[in-house]
Parts: sequence; structure tokens; C-alpha cells
Amino acid sequence: MEETKQVVLPSTFLNPLTQQPYQTTLWAYKIDDGTTNFGPLYPAFTIEAQKGSPTTVTYINYLSNSTIPFYRSAVDQTLHWADPQGMFPSFALSYDGPIPAVVHLHGGEVPSAYDGGPDAWFTPEGTTGPGYVTNIFEYPNDQLSATLWYHDHALGVTRLNVYAGMAGFYFLRDEVDTGIPGTGNLPAGNYEIEIAIQDRMFDTNGELFYPVGGMNPTIHPIWQPEFFGDVIVVNGKTWPYLDVEPRRYRFRLLNGSNSRFYEMWLQNQLTGAMGPAFWQIGTDGGLLEIPFKVDPAVGSFLVMGPGERVDLIIDFTGFDGQIFTLRNKARSPYPKGAPADPQTTGQIMQFRVVLPLSGTDDSYNPANGGILRPLTKLVNFPTATPNVAVQQKRLLTLNEVMAGAGPVEALLNNTKWDGRESPNTGMGGMQYGNFFAEMPVEGTTEIWQIVNLTGDAHPIHLHLTQFQLVSRQRFNVNKYNKVYNAAFPAVPNWFDPMTGMIMNYPGGVYVPAYGPPLPYGTVNADGAIGGNPAISPYLQGPVMPANPNERGWKDTFVMYPGEVTTIIVRFSPQSSDLSNNNPYYSFDPSAGPGYVWHCHILKHEDNEMMRPYQVVANLNAPVGRPAPGAGIDYPPPLNHGVMAKKNTILASMAEGTTPNDFTLFQNYPNPFNPTTQISFQLPEASEVKLSIYNTLGQEVRTLVSGNFDRGVHSVSWDATNNFGNKVASGIYLYRIEASNFVQQKKMILMK
Repeated sequence: MEETKQVVLPSTFLNPLTQQPYQTTLWAYKIDDGTTNFGPLYPAFTIEAQKGSPTTVTYINYLSNSTIPFYRSAVDQTLHWADPQGMFPSFALSYDGPIPAVVHLHGGEVPSAYDGGPDAWFTPEGTTGPGYVTNIFEYPNDQLSATLWYHDHALGVTRLNVYAGMAGFYFLRDEVDTGIPGTGNLPAGNYEIEIAIQDRMFDTNGELFYPVGGMNPTIHPIWQPEFFGDVIVVNGKTWPYLDVEPRRYRFRLLNGSNSRFYEMWLQNQLTGAMGPAFWQIGTDGGLLEIPFKVDPAVGSFLVMGPGERVDLIIDFTGFDGQIFTLRNKARSPYPKGAPADPQTTGQIMQFRVVLPLSGTDDSYNPANGGILRPLTKLVNFPTATPNVAVQQKRLLTLNEVMAGAGPVEALLNNTKWDGRESPNTGMGGMQYGNFFAEMPVEGTTEIWQIVNLTGDAHPIHLHLTQFQLVSRQRFNVNKYNKVYNAAFPAVPNWFDPMTGMIMNYPGGVYVPAYGPPLPYGTVNADGAIGGNPAISPYLQGPVMPANPNERGWKDTFVMYPGEVTTIIVRFSPQSSDLSNNNPYYSFDPSAGPGYVWHCHILKHEDNEMMRPYQVVANLNAPVGRPAPGAGIDYPPPLNHGVMAKKNTILASMAEGTTPNDFTLFQNYPNPFNPTTQISFQLPEASEVKLSIYNTLGQEVRTLVSGNFDRGVHSVSWDATNNFGNKVASGIYLYRIEASNFVQQKKMILMK
């Protein structure tokens, strides 16, 4: 991860001072394969991997001395974010601390230690998040060929780090989709092209511009609920064109925008006539079984939400000399916001059919039909019913918390990212049971019904797994909301983000960020857990099966307002068949810091619309599978010697370095089971109290209380039991008080 400069705006836009094209400052990925450096480049060079052959990547954060203009003023420290300096919640209008970053392989079937989860961030200086295990990731590449992508995922600043340029494609190949011309018959080589679509803003110096200024500045002074740029950037160029031959091309599309949806078609630049149709051959998780024609002539347009990928074949045969514009008519916010400007955001790029045909085109012609790849169907798509046994059903909600001027935060199942109450009132938290609300068992299949109670569409993404769409159906929002709100209990002394005040809720009214109105494990009348009233009495209209171009593996689905979206999620390898004879991953998915599910509108993801989930070990799973990250002596997060892993640094300090500051170090290991070590540094002899608290603010254990000399000290906590009381899995906080120094950090006990 490295700062660079790149010509993104048209090369005809000249800087008046230099008379040279504007150079935009970016953060980008540079790849060193041991022989050659590729980049840094925005978007990053595509990584191609082969199914069955693992890829190992060492990620290095070189963003220490970044000068990117917009970043420092766009970090809102009132959000629950990576917070390397421990300043949360700060109302400062600029941030001058180290840059946290971590890379997530979006759509990858990987161990959680290598998932690049939001708490696995690390800085150039070596500070690490509570979910950090290593910066050396190994991707098994066990799944089917697919269009994956890698991007930053640091907690609370994903929107900024991706906006700065940190994103790239990751193609997984197999025997069906080789990527080699003439072997798989799909267009390949020069006729297979990645297209990353993003929207941006620029200032008068040609630098990225990012609007700041919160709708409710007394709660979030900088954060805004959505970002919509006024410039479309494709593969790092504004409104580019591509010269093509009159033949078939394969395009791998990514919507890498922060909040913007796209609803696309091709249009002749001169006549306005509809251009060639899109033949969709793949989705997020790989090839469809049967290609689907997306044809604007019959009212069919290609819709993509943020984070989604689409695999297309466009046949330019017979269109010699014509110029087509890829148009967009999606409203923002989608689907009922402002229309796209036909002169700016209504245009994406051009295809100019001006090159002579080279040889003959004998590639796969989707118009002739045929099976691309047999699909393991978890769903009977025409009837919108499961094809497999379902072990668990969940009903979960999408919520938006509003204040006087607009949204304050967006939530999954009315619960903040880590289940806590607002920090304005200290500790609070998840009211019902385990911190990890969603705890599916490896090898099982679940139905998730997502009830969208907001006014916008949300692209919902699950890490680890590819899943399938069962159906969508409208519901009576007003009637369901009445029953939903009535189910909330009386809640005294609750911080209300809608008013910024402590409120006493009388019961029978919505309590923002409280969690579901009922205990999570309550089974409703529809047989679903999740803590929410049954939805079936309020359903309206017909059940809408998955559209033909959605009938495949996906890791991100658009969930529309006023609708219940039902997905079927199998917590097993994508390559498992319906017999369920091999439902277990090659790695232990229950090990490590766990996974997350979230909205892929990055503004929402960064402000609470993300939840952790933990896969539970199946007692029948094979023994001896590797638990990635466990007991491995990984090198430090940097290779240039700034700082090593926390335990290495502590050892060297104890060997004679003189401490100059009070410091509470991150516990190690973290997550842990059952023992972890907590270390602290004292610049002078002090009276120290070190205690453990749960997320309700209740003291669990006082580890030390007494006088300590100047230096580095360590203490272990064995969470096997606590004076005979069982210590449950979940989030805990440890707090030090020494002289006038007070600091706390969080840790995860995972049994």
C-alpha cells in the first residue's frame, strides 16, 4: 500500500502552473512477485490465481508519510473506527495520526485469519487492531472460478481508503474458465477485459475531493450518509473509450463505487438507437449455468449495486464503425433518489468499433445457448423454494436511525457493529446472549430473511460464503413497523442517537441501536430466530423468484426497500454438491477472529451497518485441519524495521529499553482461548489497577492492584473460569489506571 501520482483526469486538462496534465495523488497497491514490480497503480494490477493452488501475499503498509489531500479532514473520529491513537470518540475536524489499512479478498473462501476483517488493520508504525493475526495471507483458492476483487477494509475508514484508490481485481481460474485463448472457448487474452466503475470528485488542483460536514454535527461532525461523485472513473480514467473489433468480447464488471448504483445499457452515440445486448454469463461467484440476455429493447437493464460483479459477453459483430456509449439511468440514492445527469453520471464509457477483425472469432456464442457450467442449485429457482434441508431460519432487519437533519447511522438487526451502546453513556451493549449474534454451524444450511425497513436499497455482503437468492416479496411496511415497534420493552437511561440525549423509553416504541425488540433466540411464528416479529402476516403481492441473471452463486445481493429478501446460505465449500457428503472446508472456519456481514454502501458499512458472525465448529468435521495463524511465528507487519509484533517489542523493551510513556499494550494472543497476556509500560513507579470488564460495564476480574516499579510488566488472564463462575465467549475490555493515566482496550475470548 503506497502513495503514488497518476493521470486520472483527461490528459488535455493541463495544470496552468506546469502546463502538464494534472497528477492526482492516490493510494494504490504495488505488487512485487519476486522478480518484477507492478505499480503502484490505480486500480491495482489484476491477480490471477488457479483453483487448487494457494496464493500467498505479504501485505505491507507504506502510507506513513502520506500527503493525500482529502484524507485528514475526512476521518470522522466519532464513528466506531480503527482509531490507532485511542482517541474515540473525538470531535476533532482533522486527523493527523497513522494510517490503518487491511486488505479483504471480496468473495474469497478463506480462513478468517486471512480474511482482512475490519479489526485486522495495521499501521506503518506497527500498531494493530484487535483482530490482527498476521499481514501474510494465504488464500486456498478452493472455490470455483470467479471474478473476485481485493480492497481495503479497515474499520470505519473503508470508504476513504477505497476512495483513495486501494482496489483491484482477483481472477480465480479453473478447467472451465482458463483465461487462455482457445482452451475454454470463452473470449480470452485481449478479448477479456476488466472494467472497474467508480464515481469520484476532483478539486481545481486535479486532486480527489471528498465532501465533509455532517447532517447532525453534534453527533457526527464529518460523516454523511452517502457519497455520490459527479465524475465517472473507469479503470482509473475519467469517461474513457475502448477501441474494439467487430467480434465478441468478455467484460468483467465491478461496481467499486461508494454508494452509487448503476442501471446500464449501450446506446449508439449518433443515432440514439439501442446498442448490442449484454449476454450475462456470470455473477459474483462464477459462471451462470445458462447465459441470460439483458436487452434494453424489451425493458431489461443491467443493475449493479456497490460491491457486485457481473461477467458479460458483448457481441460487436456487424457494428463496424459505430460508437456506443455505456449509459446509466440509476437514481441516487437507489431506487428513488435523484436521476442521473445524462451529461455526466448518466455516461460511463464508450466502445468504438473501429479496429479491423483479427482472424476469425470462434469463441463461445451465448446466443446459441448451452450449459456454461452445471450449477449446484440450493434453490428451485422457478418455485422459489429450497432444494436442500435447512437447519436454521433467521429473520433480520435493516434499520436507519434518523435525527432532525437526516440519518445518524444505519444498522443490521438494530444492533451496532460490536453490540455496544453509544459511547456517550459508557458501556452498554448487546442485550441478548452472545456477542456474535449470528453463529452458524459449519456444514449447515440456513435461510436468512432480510426485512428492509429503510427507504433505500442496500447491497448486503457476507464474508466467507457464496450463497443463492430464494425470493423477494413486498410487505406492508406500516403494519409491520407498528407490530415491530410495539415489541420493544421499556428501556431506561438509553442514549438516543436521534436526539443526542439520554432517554427513558416507556416500552412499545422503537429504541434505536438497542438490538432486536425480542431476545435474539426467540423463535417467532414463522419459525425464525433473530428477535423480530414474524413477517408472514404482512406480506403483499406475489413471491418474486430470483431474476434469471441472479440464479447463480453470489456474495452480495441488492435488498430493496419495502421488501423481504430471502437468501439461502450454506456454510460449506462452494464446490460441495447437494449430497452434502463433503460439507467441510479445507481449513477450520471456527478458528481466528471470525467473519462479518455488512452493507456494501461504504458510508453505511463505516457507520455501524456491519456485524460480526462466528462459524461454530461442527463435531463431525475432520480433525487436524490447520487453524491459520495459531502458534505460527509470523514476521512483523512491516519489512523495514519500524516495529515488530507486539510480543516481540515487549520482549526487547524488557531487555533494557527505557520506557518514556505510560502504555497499555494489546493483549496477545487476541482472540484467545483460554489464556492471554496483557502487558503495560510505566515511565515511573506507580500504583496500578488493571481490571477486566464485560460489555455491560460490569467488572469481571481485577488482575492487579498495587505498586509497580518503572518498566514493562505483564500479567496473564486465564478465562477458564472466574472464581468458579463460567466466563462466556465474547468481547471484554481491560482497563488500566496508573497515576493519572487511564486507558482501555478490547479483546475477544473465543471458546
